[in-house]
Amino acid sequence: MLVWRHTAERDPAKIKATIATAARVLAGIDISNNRHEVLIAVPGKSRRRRITVLNTAHDYRRLIGILRSFDLPAKIGLNGQGIGLPATITGR
Repeated sequence: MLVWRHTAERDPAKIKATIATAARVLAGIDISNNRHEVLIAVPGKSRRRRITVLNTAHDYRRLIGILRSFDLPAKIGLNGQGIGLPATITGR
Protein backbone atom coordinates (compact mmCIF):
# COMPACT_ATOMS: atom_id res chain seq x y z
CA MET A 1 0.00 0.00 0.00
CA LEU A 2 1.36 3.40 -0.91
CA VAL A 3 0.66 6.22 1.55
CA TRP A 4 0.96 9.90 0.63
CA ARG A 5 1.84 12.28 3.45
CA HIS A 6 1.50 16.06 3.16
CA THR A 7 3.75 18.48 4.97
CA ALA A 8 2.37 21.09 7.35
CA GLU A 9 2.47 23.70 4.56
CA ARG A 10 0.44 21.40 2.25
CA ASP A 11 2.96 22.16 -0.51
CA PRO A 12 2.56 19.59 -3.34
CA ALA A 13 6.31 19.71 -3.98
CA LYS A 14 6.92 18.39 -0.47
CA ILE A 15 4.58 15.40 -0.51
CA LYS A 16 6.29 12.27 0.78
CA ALA A 17 5.37 8.79 -0.35
CA THR A 18 5.96 5.89 1.98
CA ILE A 19 5.17 2.24 1.62
CA ALA A 20 3.00 0.86 4.41
CA THR A 21 2.85 -2.87 4.98
CA ALA A 22 0.85 -4.95 7.39
CA ALA A 23 2.44 -4.74 10.82
CA ARG A 24 4.15 -7.93 11.85
CA VAL A 25 6.88 -9.05 14.18
CA LEU A 26 10.02 -10.22 12.39
CA ALA A 27 12.13 -12.92 14.01
CA GLY A 28 15.37 -14.41 12.73
CA ILE A 29 16.51 -17.65 14.32
CA ASP A 30 20.05 -18.98 13.93
CA ILE A 31 19.78 -22.69 14.63
CA SER A 32 22.53 -24.77 16.25
CA ASN A 33 22.68 -28.03 18.19
CA ASN A 34 22.37 -26.82 21.78
CA ARG A 35 21.02 -23.29 21.59
CA HIS A 36 19.47 -20.90 19.08
CA GLU A 37 20.10 -17.16 18.78
CA VAL A 38 16.93 -15.16 18.10
CA LEU A 39 16.67 -11.55 16.90
CA ILE A 40 13.19 -10.00 17.14
CA ALA A 41 12.17 -6.76 15.40
CA VAL A 42 8.88 -5.17 16.46
CA PRO A 43 7.09 -2.56 14.31
CA GLY A 44 7.38 0.95 15.74
CA LYS A 45 10.46 0.19 17.85
CA SER A 46 13.95 1.13 16.73
CA ARG A 47 15.78 -1.42 18.90
CA ARG A 48 15.69 -5.14 18.29
CA ARG A 49 15.43 -7.74 21.01
CA ARG A 50 18.04 -10.50 21.13
CA ILE A 51 17.48 -13.69 23.11
CA THR A 52 19.10 -17.10 23.39
CA VAL A 53 16.84 -20.14 23.34
CA LEU A 54 18.17 -23.45 24.63
CA ASN A 55 17.14 -26.63 22.89
CA THR A 56 14.48 -27.45 25.53
CA ALA A 57 10.70 -27.50 25.52
CA HIS A 58 10.65 -24.89 28.29
CA ASP A 59 12.67 -22.38 26.22
CA TYR A 60 10.58 -23.06 23.10
CA ARG A 61 7.43 -22.25 25.10
CA ARG A 62 9.15 -19.10 26.39
CA LEU A 63 9.95 -18.00 22.82
CA ILE A 64 6.38 -18.66 21.70
CA GLY A 65 5.10 -16.64 24.66
CA ILE A 66 7.37 -13.73 23.80
CA LEU A 67 6.23 -13.71 20.16
CA ARG A 68 2.56 -13.96 21.15
CA SER A 69 2.92 -11.11 23.66
CA PHE A 70 3.22 -8.60 20.81
CA ASP A 71 -0.30 -9.53 19.61
CA LEU A 72 0.79 -9.31 15.94
CA PRO A 73 1.43 -11.93 13.28
CA ALA A 74 5.06 -13.07 13.23
CA LYS A 75 7.24 -13.73 10.21
CA ILE A 76 10.07 -16.07 11.18
CA GLY A 77 13.20 -16.88 9.21
CA LEU A 78 15.23 -19.92 10.20
CA ASN A 79 18.91 -20.25 9.37
CA GLY A 80 21.22 -23.13 10.11
CA GLN A 81 23.80 -25.06 8.17
CA GLY A 82 22.26 -25.31 4.73
CA ILE A 83 18.79 -24.32 5.95
CA GLY A 84 16.93 -21.22 4.85
CA LEU A 85 13.26 -21.62 5.79
CA PRO A 86 10.88 -18.65 6.08
CA ALA A 87 7.66 -19.24 8.01
CA THR A 88 4.68 -17.05 8.87
CA ILE A 89 2.92 -17.57 12.18
CA THR A 90 -0.49 -15.93 12.33
CA GLY A 91 -2.27 -17.87 15.07
CA ARG A 92 -2.79 -16.42 18.50
